[in-house]
Amino acid sequence: MSPASKGFPAWDQAELPDAPVFRWRHWSLLIGPGLMMVGSNIGGGEWLFGPLVTAQYGGRVLWLATVAILMQVFYNLSVMRYALYTGEPIMIGYFRTPPGPRFWTFFYLCNDLGALWPYLSSNAAVPLAAVILGRLPAAADGALVRGLGYAVFLSAFVPLVFGGKIYNAIERVMVAKLVLVLGYLGFVAVFFVGAGTWREIFTGLVRFGSLPESDFSWATLAAFSAVAGAGGLTNSAFSNYARDKGWGMGSLVGALPSAVGGRTIKLSHTGKVFELSGETLARWRRWLAHIRRDQLLLWAPGCVLGMALPSMLSYQYIRGVQHVEGNAVAAMTAQAIAAAHGRIFWFLTLLCGFLIMAPTQVGQLDTICRRWTDVLWTGWGRVRKMEGNRVKYIYYTMLLLYAGWGLIALRLTPNPLVLAISSGVLMNFALGFSSIHTLCVNLVLLPKPLRPGWLLRLGLVACAVFYIGISVIALNQQLTKWGR
Repeated sequence: MSPASKGFPAWDQAELPDAPVFRWRHWSLLIGPGLMMVGSNIGGGEWLFGPLVTAQYGGRVLWLATVAILMQVFYNLSVMRYALYTGEPIMIGYFRTPPGPRFWTFFYLCNDLGALWPYLSSNAAVPLAAVILGRLPAAADGALVRGLGYAVFLSAFVPLVFGGKIYNAIERVMVAKLVLVLGYLGFVAVFFVGAGTWREIFTGLVRFGSLPESDFSWATLAAFSAVAGAGGLTNSAFSNYARDKGWGMGSLVGALPSAVGGRTIKLSHTGKVFELSGETLARWRRWLAHIRRDQLLLWAPGCVLGMALPSMLSYQYIRGVQHVEGNAVAAMTAQAIAAAHGRIFWFLTLLCGFLIMAPTQVGQLDTICRRWTDVLWTGWGRVRKMEGNRVKYIYYTMLLLYAGWGLIALRLTPNPLVLAISSGVLMNFALGFSSIHTLCVNLVLLPKPLRPGWLLRLGLVACAVFYIGISVIALNQQLTKWGR
């Protein structure tokens, strides 16, 4: 099959740039999609579901997060492999395969449903409301929480407007968030959390196969698995960010420019690939080593740590809680820490919860809009006539459309926790199906010497089985309850 079929243009030819030479003293070379995505991915899962399942079930189910993050490493490496070779995000690769763009447009719009609801904004509003009220918000405070949710959602658009390259603006936001959040959580864990809690959490991360002894919700565990790490089609953004970072052939393609300060930044309408030779294959292997460092030294450990630290706090202070209202889950730990160590920790922990969830909403906005911007930029004939720096008009049109939808969705939002759980279950199907599609893209569109080995292939299949399987179990449990 020609990659130019079904309305998508053929790749141009260019020379593969060499990968940066990594030395530990040049640690700044590690700042890339992995570190930026750690900042983005420490969000709803880590602050909502990690503490929720740990408080209810202890550390025994945290192994699901370990497996989820490992499965996503296989996926992330595979989508970045495609971007290194073509300078295109993996979504374009999906649309280049049969049966063609019309089918995949419908398919991935359906798979994106789990990520379309801005549940992070409604949940980030909870700690803000708690600060204003001086207590956990109750049902009577619904109007306040909803209004703050609107404010958080709209403020998430601001960083995407400035910075020249949109990737650079997001990277700065996420790195700052990472330093503040992990700094505070690490301080509390070191000075206030007991050795027994440390042991419970870190042994739970490797207690594979362990499940709660009493009745439990598979939907909650499925959602917990969905948002440990990135989750859903959010993982596909690793290919977009690898391109915008200028890795591999991405340095020859360009990046998405911001509305302010991005006049000279352009994005090609199609990818560029390189001819195979001894020299380019050597460079290719160095790029593969570079993305493995990104994933194995930064992203995966960062995601595990980001899940473990909030879980420590919930296990230490609110273990055994069984009935959690959606409007309380983001602030219960803050209340317990304040009762034990002073009022200042009420405000600090609530601020930490806000910093965890609100910036992640920025990343969610960007990944959704850039997925479909890239598809239109390459696949729509009329758009391909536009100059490279005008891609921002497509991107910001997407943002405006999503802003309108988001305000409607927040108005319709039920219990924030219920919405987060249902979104997580849907996101699992998206990641599972796209894992198999990613494997097909790598085996069909990449030259044979560049295709993934058997470990990566088996990892993608395992990723699909894990994510689809746990959501099928959750849906079966729920249907059984409804049938009673």
